[in-house]
Amino acid sequence: MLPRGSEGAYMMYTPDGRLVQVEYAAEAAKYGSPVVAVRGKGFAVMVARTKEPDPLLDPMEKIHMVDENIGIAGAGFTGDIQLLVDQARIEAQRHRLVFEDPIDVKTLVNQLGQFMYQFTRYGNVRPLGASLIVMGSDRIGNHIFQLDTRGLLLSGKALAIGKNSEAAISLLRGEYRPDIGMRDAINLAVKALSSAEDGESPVEVGIAKGMSFKKMCLRDALESKE
Repeated sequence: MLPRGSEGAYMMYTPDGRLVQVEYAAEAAKYGSPVVAVRGKGFAVMVARTKEPDPLLDPMEKIHMVDENIGIAGAGFTGDIQLLVDQARIEAQRHRLVFEDPIDVKTLVNQLGQFMYQFTRYGNVRPLGASLIVMGSDRIGNHIFQLDTRGLLLSGKALAIGKNSEAAISLLRGEYRPDIGMRDAINLAVKALSSAEDGESPVEVGIAKGMSFKKMCLRDALESKE
């Protein structure tokens, strides 16, 4: 007999023990526009291409500011990404109200991971078709985290999600160095982004440094002082 979720809805398992719904959600996230993040000494950067779906519409932002020290970018269903961004902002503001201090990055990522995991527990809801890169700066340091559709948390020095992320990760693995400077990190991230999905859309850059997070265009990011 198949295990059942709430309200009589079935949850399907593959022969090797994985949830079918979660596997499909992960595939949806793999087709989203890519995001690349690189961490150096004293900073972290992420890059993504903004989308211009219609000349009558404003460009849709890819990198979202959660709090003054944290930003998020996602790959997958836009509505699911926006739901997670809104949830992250709620958690960040709740922390500020209680502790009168910005939330640290690891705490926020853990809370988001638990939120995403809840959508994999029951058969009458679908897992969120989105993966995230959460980047920020706090008293501990500068961080980049990846959250997949299961709510699984990963931390690293250079990460990529979305379409053809394997190509981006392969390039990062070969060219990343621990002592990389900010300008070189941005160029490396853009190079990895282009290896995953080439295009002419503007590149948006997020920079976390010194307890702050800010977004800017690629030109301004390259011209800014390290």
